Amino acid sequence: MASSGVFLPCFALISLLFACSDAADYVVGGTEDAWKIPSSPGFPLTDWAKKQRFQIGDSLIFKYDGKVHSVLELTEEDYQNCTTSKPIKKFTDGNTKYELDRSGRFHFTGGTEEHCFNGQKLFVDVTPAAHYSENELSTVFAPAPGPSKADGLRVGFMGCVAVMMAALFGIVLV
Repeated sequence: MASSGVFLPCFALISLLFACSDAADYVVGGTEDAWKIPSSPGFPLTDWAKKQRFQIGDSLIFKYDGKVHSVLELTEEDYQNCTTSKPIKKFTDGNTKYELDRSGRFHFTGGTEEHCFNGQKLFVDVTPAAHYSENELSTVFAPAPGPSKADGLRVGFMGCVAVMMAALFGIVLV
C-alpha cells in the first residue's frame, strides 16, 4: 500500500521532467500547407520566420506533399543563388521535423532550383540561450511584447523548478 503512495508522486515528477522543456515546435509558415511554391511572389515565409523567436532546441515542422516537394538545407551562398545540387541535408518524407541545434542562421528551400527561384525558400535566425550580465540587468527594460501566435508551448525554467520542488515535497511527505 505504501508503494502505491510513492508511485504517483514519482510518476508525476518524471512526467514533469519531460514536460518542462523550453523547446517549441513551429509549423513552417504557421499553416499545414505553407511549404509549397507560393501562389504569389511575395508569400511571406521569411516574413513569418522574422516574427518568431527561435531558440536552440526548437524545431521546424515542414508539412508538404512528399511526392511533389522536399526540403533542402543549404549553405548561405547556395541559398542566395538557389543552387540545390549539393544540399547539407535533404528531406522527402512530407512531414519533416528539423531541430534547430545551434545558434545562427539556417537556410531552407524546396527540392529544385525552380522551386527556390519561385519563392519556396526560407531562412531562420536562431538565438542562443539568454545570458545576462549584472550591467544588463540594471538597465531599464522596454515593455514586453504582447502575446504571439506561437505554434509551440514554452514553459519557463523557474516554473518547472517550482513544480518539481512541490512534487519532491509531496514525495517526502508520503
